[in-house]
Amino acid sequence: DINVCILENYPECSNPRLFYIIPYFCGQHPRCREPGEWALERAKLNVNENFLLVGILEELEDVLLLLERFLPHYFKDVLSIYKNPEHRKLGNLTVTVKKTVPSPEAIQILYQRMRYEYEFYYYVKEQFHLLKRKFGLKSHTRKPRPRPEFFIPSPLETEEPIDDEEEDDEKWLEDIYKR
Repeated sequence: DINVCILENYPECSNPRLFYIIPYFCGQHPRCREPGEWALERAKLNVNENFLLVGILEELEDVLLLLERFLPHYFKDVLSIYKNPEHRKLGNLTVTVKKTVPSPEAIQILYQRMRYEYEFYYYVKEQFHLLKRKFGLKSHTRKPRPRPEFFIPSPLETEEPIDDEEEDDEKWLEDIYKR
């Protein structure tokens, strides 16, 4: 099972390059392929400077709502399409059978191996939540499961709406398109 694979360092579970997402956001520089602070910071910078929106799968409905708001020509009625029973039926074809939850020891090892990926994920998640609050979007997701705080450091998360400069939503969006 997954615990044996991780704890006994099987090659499939002990690859030192558990580094998947950061290289995509980091870019083409050779250092983007090496796990480390440089690639992590470059990926964060690219998210801020080159992407209109980076969402997270756990909040897909909110991602779709923001896409519809930002790019209505391409994403008109995307949420109703997503919620269509025919679409849901297709999504249920890929369910994992006999899913095993990793042990706390295995999770700790994976966290250490993927610490930069976790840090990047929490950064993107926080940026996504800031964007949602900026546009007054109330979350449509169910309450997330509590994170094992003793394993994974929790980033600072802001719950209150942001009142930067009382900037008009449309002006802010126009500024993004000018970049």
